[in-house]
Amino acid sequence: MFDMLVNLNDDSVFNNQVISSAVPGDDRYRIVRTPGILGDVVADFVRSEFGGFWASETRRSLYSTPSDSYAALLDGRVVGFCAFNATAKAFFGPTGVHHDHRGKGIGRILLINALLTMKSEGYAYAIIGGVDEAAEFYERSVHATRIEGSELHSVYTHMGMSF
Repeated sequence: MFDMLVNLNDDSVFNNQVISSAVPGDDRYRIVRTPGILGDVVADFVRSEFGGFWASETRRSLYSTPSDSYAALLDGRVVGFCAFNATAKAFFGPTGVHHDHRGKGIGRILLINALLTMKSEGYAYAIIGGVDEAAEFYERSVHATRIEGSELHSVYTHMGMSF
């Protein structure tokens, strides 16, 4: 696993996109900056679908006001999420979409919303931590580049975590 870097000042990353509350072509989904009232629901979703480590990181992002988290909802149920500033400042992730709802662009909207929020809060760069099989998605979606040496010197390694 390694980390990736996104230049939030690169206009080609966002192509005039704005924070979105909908999934293009499917108005059944709503994308929201996670309100406090949904905090436990989102954390429970993350734990059941992606495990305890991700749930712990996500909980951290939910303690900010407003939260450093977005959720994708379908009929009031959480089907996707993203967190940022959870493990460390300027870090994006974890993020995930329930397997039944993948391939609809939800993950990309969650990513773009989080990065646009980070940019509006003054961040010049975002770090996507602990990337593995999703590297191509991040390269394609937001021109993320691999941070050389991060597989050895990741923030997770310095916390004593190994995956």
